[in-house]
Amino acid sequence: MLLVRLLVPLFFLTPATPPPALSCMTKYYGIIAELTDGAWTARVGDTRIPYDDKKTKTADEKLEHPDVKDVFTPRYRTGPIRPVTDPDEDPGRTRLDAIFRAVFPTKDLVRIDFVGHKVQVHKRAQAAFERVAARLKALVAADAKLAPFVARLGGTFNARNIAGTDRPSAHSYGIAIDLNDKLSDYWRWEKNGWKNKIPQPIVDAFEAEGFIWGGRWFHFDTMHFEYRPELLDGSCYAPAP
Repeated sequence: MLLVRLLVPLFFLTPATPPPALSCMTKYYGIIAELTDGAWTARVGDTRIPYDDKKTKTADEKLEHPDVKDVFTPRYRTGPIRPVTDPDEDPGRTRLDAIFRAVFPTKDLVRIDFVGHKVQVHKRAQAAFERVAARLKALVAADAKLAPFVARLGGTFNARNIAGTDRPSAHSYGIAIDLNDKLSDYWRWEKNGWKNKIPQPIVDAFEAEGFIWGGRWFHFDTMHFEYRPELLDGSCYAPAP
């Protein structure tokens, strides 16, 4: 009986350390992780976002009403480019806009050179964009066949909603860039499933600097890259059971 009395309180004890995903939102975006009545939340300004709202949601419902846990599900994975056939596989397409609005205000945009193009990006992502640009310049110098993919850009900062939705695009925060749309594929343009023309070295260059790629989505947007370092940090995901 003594053993039972000792173990029961420990079993129901909520860990004092935030879940890995919440700790990463603090690391990369400066949110405050709070534990209230046994539930973790992310606080930014006066807004509190639950880590886990305990709701069973479809992929579309996760996009519309995400908690922190939803952002990291499914997991974003790098590696060889492969077709995406699972309709629920859109890693990183879920965003916490309350956090992005607070962290990436439009008053902090800067203009940089990106492989010969003058573009606007947020200053918090400036260094990452410049590192990618340096990688791409080296790739093009080594292989001229890659040059057309960056010879024309679809744009960076653009205060607009995602097509067909009332949710802000990642471009609204100055953290996204579209490459040459003439050499890209987009799910709304295609009727026969996933397609891609973007070469592996270009994808690798972006992912190495904390950018995710829209070509890893079922709702693919292969010209699109956005700065989401938390999704490429393995420590942000809970250990596999």
